[in-house]
Order: sequence, then structure tokens, then C-alpha cells
Amino acid sequence: MADIDSPEGIYRHVGQALADSVAEPWSEIRLHVDVIDGSVGLTGDYTKAAGDVADLDVRKLDYTVSKALRNLHRITASSAHEPWSKAVFSLKSDGAFDLKYDYAAA
Repeated sequence: MADIDSPEGIYRHVGQALADSVAEPWSEIRLHVDVIDGSVGLTGDYTKAAGDVADLDVRKLDYTVSKALRNLHRITASSAHEPWSKAVFSLKSDGAFDLKYDYAAA
């Protein structure tokens, strides 16, 4: 099983799951995460290689993605920061990965 107990392992796991979830050529995948009372909600989209944007079928993501994101929320909430309530994971086809947290509604 993937390492989903450290931030680095979680980033790798989520990134690989996103890459595996889209069967056609793409340039960027975005996963929007909402955490409310320990529950994780996921939505997403991706930019096709031709430039069109399509919805990401988050049902294709393994349940361990949600578990990993709950772990990430727990890990980061136990640090000096306020807990985040939303995050956006961005993965580019060249492997570049970005994560933005939203602390406003936590």
C-alpha cells in the first residue's frame, strides 16, 4: 500500500491517482477538496491536450485518495497552522505538482 502517512507520500499517492484516472491525453488535472467535520468531498476537472476542459470522474479515484486527504488534513491541522477547509491539487502532464490550501472557511 502507498505511504499515505506523510505529506510527501500523500502528494505522490494523490498525483499518481490523478494521472491514472484520465485515459485520454491531458495537460493539467485539478482536484478540488472540501473537508467538513472530517468528511472529504472531491470534485475536479482536467484540461485535455487539445485545450478543452472536461469534468474529472472522481468516482474513478481509489478510496485511499480520500483517506490520504483526511490524513493530510489531520497532519497539517496538528501543526502551527489553522486547519484548512479547502484545497486544490494541480498536476501537469510533465509531472509538476502544485497544492493550494484555503484556510478562510475552516
